[in-house]
Parts: sequence; C-alpha cells; structure tokens
Amino acid sequence: MTSRFLERVLKRNSYLNSYLSRLFTSEPNAGEIRIKEKLSSKFPAATSIQVEDISGGCGSMYQIYVESTDFKGLNTVKQHQLITKALQEEIKSMHGLRITTSLPKS
Repeated sequence: MTSRFLERVLKRNSYLNSYLSRLFTSEPNAGEIRIKEKLSSKFPAATSIQVEDISGGCGSMYQIYVESTDFKGLNTVKQHQLITKALQEEIKSMHGLRITTSLPKS
C-alpha cells in the first residue's frame, strides 16, 4: 500500500483515523482525565482507577476499572451502581460504559 492510498482512506473515514491515532498514543485524553478525577474524588480509598476511551477517541464509550475497599460487602451490581452514580452527568453524553470493580487483594 502506498502512503497516498492510506491518506485517502483516512480522510474518508474519520472514525478509522480517530481509532488509529488513539491506538498509537499513550496519553490520556480530556474525557479520560475528567472521569478519573471524578472517580478519584468519589473513591479516595481506591488503590487503582483506570479509565480508557474505547470509542476510538470520540468519548462516547469508556472502559473503567476501580479497585477499592469501598466495595467490601457489596455485590457486583451495587458496586457498579456506585460508579454510575458518581458519573451520572458524564454518562448522559456516552453511548456505553464497561465497568469492572474489585476489592484490593490482602
């Protein structure tokens, strides 16, 4: 494939362009930073918070992982409800959200 061909494909397909640019960068985008800050303030005891924009960079779908003692004694549904409640304003503009929660290993 020539670089000219790739340029034409990327110009025509902005989603692919956005996806490829996110694939090759490790810098968090503004949405990831905002969500992580919100979760950090809501779950100060969290030992790990990871947020990843899995929409290709447009901010419509996120994958979230939170490890915190705040989840002790709660089933998975209740844990996820705490996350969605903390992000209720942000969720209004999202297409989807993948949530994974866990307790820190002793």
